[in-house]
Amino acid sequence: MLANAMVKLKGSLSCITYNGAQHTHIQIDETDAAAKLKKVTLTAPNGDWFSFDPDEGRKCKHIHQRCNAVVMSPLLAIDGHDHHRACDCVVVLNRGGQLTLVYIDLKSGNPVGYAGQFKSARQFVRYALGLLEEFHQEKLAITEERYVILHGGKSPLLNKTTSIPKFEKMGKSKPDAAYKREVTNPARLYLKELLS
Repeated sequence: MLANAMVKLKGSLSCITYNGAQHTHIQIDETDAAAKLKKVTLTAPNGDWFSFDPDEGRKCKHIHQRCNAVVMSPLLAIDGHDHHRACDCVVVLNRGGQLTLVYIDLKSGNPVGYAGQFKSARQFVRYALGLLEEFHQEKLAITEERYVILHGGKSPLLNKTTSIPKFEKMGKSKPDAAYKREVTNPARLYLKELLS
């Protein structure tokens, strides 16, 4: 079940993909035809969490079929700036009013050029939380943010699994120094692997 503040925050976003009241997984899809890594599924228990796709949220098709503008803000339509970028998935976990945010991006090969995507998505989340507090009098504090690049897309020839990363490595990730993990295509991971 989602807490009231999480329900209100979820309702303010047009690009929700999954939520812990209804789902036990999060599927992240890459729509680029040239991408080698097309699909990652995160297994997650029911709980007070939801995921959204900020990259899709920048598009207007979710609200008005005939609109070609961006949904988040016309400011995001300015070409040539990092703030017109977004990562593939943000997972928002509520632990008693304390939020853990996991920003995830899928990359096919050598993962580069992701810092702007993470920074833009991070600022959007902070803006949404500010609106939640200002207009709904609901405060959710961010206590932890993690930045994860899942890359690769190799076929699963060997059934070899990567060990769970140490907390120190995961906890110290930043937009320009994200935790990187090579996965197969398609990939299935447990969300808790990204929270350890």
